[in-house]
Amino acid sequence: MRTLAISLVLASASPVFAEVTLQLLVKQHAMPNTPRPFRDVGSFNIRLGDTASAGGECPGNTDANGKLSCRFACKPEDLTAKNFKIVPPRNERTKGYTVPGTREVSLKGCQLSVAELEFVYVDIAYAVRDVTRDTPLATQFANVDTSTWTASFDPASPGWAAMSATPAGRAKLEQLRALTGEIALEKASDKDTAKAAVWGNFSVGISNVLLKDSASRNYGQGAASQIKVSPDKADLYKNLGVLEAHIESRPVMTPRDARLLNDVSKLRNTSSDKLPGASFKSIAMD
Repeated sequence: MRTLAISLVLASASPVFAEVTLQLLVKQHAMPNTPRPFRDVGSFNIRLGDTASAGGECPGNTDANGKLSCRFACKPEDLTAKNFKIVPPRNERTKGYTVPGTREVSLKGCQLSVAELEFVYVDIAYAVRDVTRDTPLATQFANVDTSTWTASFDPASPGWAAMSATPAGRAKLEQLRALTGEIALEKASDKDTAKAAVWGNFSVGISNVLLKDSASRNYGQGAASQIKVSPDKADLYKNLGVLEAHIESRPVMTPRDARLLNDVSKLRNTSSDKLPGASFKSIAMD
């Protein structure tokens, strides 16, 4: 009788969890089509901070309508907000498409900050043409990834300087840097070393364009003259080291100097295979 009473007390003291659902809507966009449902895409991951979370899951694949439900365990009385990251997959099914960015949702009690999230996978060639449309780079990328496209990164091309002259242009360069790096990784996974090199050269070259422009805007032509624009990864890491040393030598470091130093140091310590997924946004815009 005593054992039964203890069991009942323990059972009543156990936390009672409920469940809340987040709807994912996944689409694919390729010219000339408008975005349409992307079926059979699965393995969306849920993270809490930088670690995998057992508090939520997105089981199965998207259905014929591109929909997938994620579920989260919750306690209605818990008023502590938890910020979850929803990470879209990169797999065989998504080859040839850009991978959408990670999205965040907040959970407080059993109330999610949003009920639905949309993820759009964009055909890579279309994405490149879209980013460069109506820019000085439009002609260069008009026939991208076709049999007639033979472009290569040219450090002397006036298009880079024209693009880096404005914040809007630099933002597009950062998008293009990430896209070309993503394509390089995909071509490498397909064992297409020639195309991987072409796309990788663009990604590295644009990284160096952004570094040179940042040095010029923030520290003048003397600093910029030490940055070499080339498609060579060795030059990229050397440029990061040069800029890092220049910032560290400043007699007085401003908040902007501190931000740039932090970002440059992170990039310098990033392995070359991870650079396409790293962000040069603050370097392009700060």
